Amino acid sequence: MQIHRWTSEFRFGQDCGLIIGNFDGVHRGHQAMIARLQAVCAAKSMPAVAMSFYPHPRTVVQGKAPALLSTLHDRAYWLAHYGISDWILVPFTPSFRRIGAEDFLRDYLQTKLRPHYLLVGDDFRFGYRGSGDWQLLSTFAAAQNYQLDSIDTFEHDGERVSSSAVRAALEAHDFALAQALLGHELTFTGRVRAGEGRGRALAARTANIHVPAHWCLPDGVYVVKMRVCNAQEAHWGVANLGGAPTFASTRRKLEVHLLEAQLDLYGHSVQVAFRHYLRPVQKFADSGALQKQIQQDIHAAKAFIAAQLNEG
Repeated sequence: MQIHRWTSEFRFGQDCGLIIGNFDGVHRGHQAMIARLQAVCAAKSMPAVAMSFYPHPRTVVQGKAPALLSTLHDRAYWLAHYGISDWILVPFTPSFRRIGAEDFLRDYLQTKLRPHYLLVGDDFRFGYRGSGDWQLLSTFAAAQNYQLDSIDTFEHDGERVSSSAVRAALEAHDFALAQALLGHELTFTGRVRAGEGRGRALAARTANIHVPAHWCLPDGVYVVKMRVCNAQEAHWGVANLGGAPTFASTRRKLEVHLLEAQLDLYGHSVQVAFRHYLRPVQKFADSGALQKQIQQDIHAAKAFIAAQLNEG
């Protein structure tokens, strides 16, 4: 998949099919849109294109980044996985926020993209304060002679699939529901960096990955599978997400201890898939108490993995 950063000189030089959204998590509702887009694009030999705004509009409108399911790296991975060929990132700035709906259609879609097919969700709004609606889109599509289509809300067990619903499931540590809504595992991709060396002293070496404060998953200890990006094999592990209160460290990071593999991961980008919640982050009286708990976490993780393998 090609990623295009929007600039004043940007042009997409061929007919395309287009979907617009933030695609946080690339959940099953998004996947349904992509599947319909792909079907149309395949029949017309066009690329399937997604457009998103970055940073998330609420970062500019409310002055605070929302709790997101996926970073740009993970969204790119899942968009490509489900069949998007090109992803266009439009900077959402204070000036862009004030662009009217008709100006957006003229200056962004008509001038720069000219989509042959545009698919939107049934609640799609655009332009300053959401002034653009289906009626305006329909009028514009007819004038520009391209096909406009909408897709109904995707439901799971009678409830709307949304990024908010996935976040609520994760807050409740309900990974079965979260994965049913996502259609895949929750992942986080980052670069392994040098840590303080405490894992080695605790007989549990870890790969250390910085995590943004606004990433959605609650702090805690998790069972995970980790793989080096562009590699196929994933390895089971136990991960601490959050600070290290026993050592008076509040910096949020992901520390992954692999249960079987011994890999030199420093400097590599890795993808961590979260499978099960074990416990909250805790402050221990000393490093000995923490080391004892780590061994209990490893034992609990291995029990979960054994149960998963027996089911599979």
